[in-house]
Amino acid sequence: MSADAQLELLETGIKVIDVMCPLMAGGSVTIVGEARVGIVVVTEELVQRLSRGPDRVSLFPLVPLTPNPSPDWSFAEELKKEAGSECTVGPVQTFFFRGEDQPWTQDRLAELSAFDTVIHLSRERIRANIYPAVDVLTSRSRLVETRAISDEHAMIRERVRQAIAALWIADLHAGADKTMLERALKLQNYFTQPFFIAEPYTKRSGATVAAAEALRTCRDILDGHYDDLPADAFFFSGGMAEISGNIGRVLQFGPVSIQVQDP
Repeated sequence: MSADAQLELLETGIKVIDVMCPLMAGGSVTIVGEARVGIVVVTEELVQRLSRGPDRVSLFPLVPLTPNPSPDWSFAEELKKEAGSECTVGPVQTFFFRGEDQPWTQDRLAELSAFDTVIHLSRERIRANIYPAVDVLTSRSRLVETRAISDEHAMIRERVRQAIAALWIADLHAGADKTMLERALKLQNYFTQPFFIAEPYTKRSGATVAAAEALRTCRDILDGHYDDLPADAFFFSGGMAEISGNIGRVLQFGPVSIQVQDP
């Protein structure tokens, strides 16, 4: 993409991505993380959601696979088992690379600056029942960095980031207001979402939420409009129409369970 080209947000219908690390039409996306955090699942979900649209996007998932493969082991065959498809459909091109099963430190993530969007999936988020396991504190988007998103989007995103940081980082957690921590927990639950590709496993229909609705809901959660709803009502659902009816439901798994991290 040329330097003077207009940067446009490419909606996915995935709340956490569209709000926190939005994709760019015509851009490049790398999806990284340790083993068993859902890299292939997120890749296939993006392909399924974006392949019917007109905008080109290139996905570069770095997939940690078998550390000690047998002599007849094949990277391509292993991906077929995991992905079930080649993940290149219509305007969506996918280039799988084999990654290392090591923690993604800030230094390692900084090496990915050539990509327009970095979606970092975290094993800590998986342990906390966060699906998709996007770490909103370490994922990034060129749309955000260049302020190509609206001022309102940028403001809401920053408020969300600060709130969720207080959930995870001990120093921030200790000094945070109890009410704001409760709202932050609702945000982290809100960012969990059923995927179409995972329906056979979750027994839940996939959910799509427009970026404008996701941004509005994040703002309303932070402003206390949903203080009367319990945090677990926001878990693994779509929009507020569904969430409002979740009071008293029985969860098969979840909700989000935070383990505060030392700085």
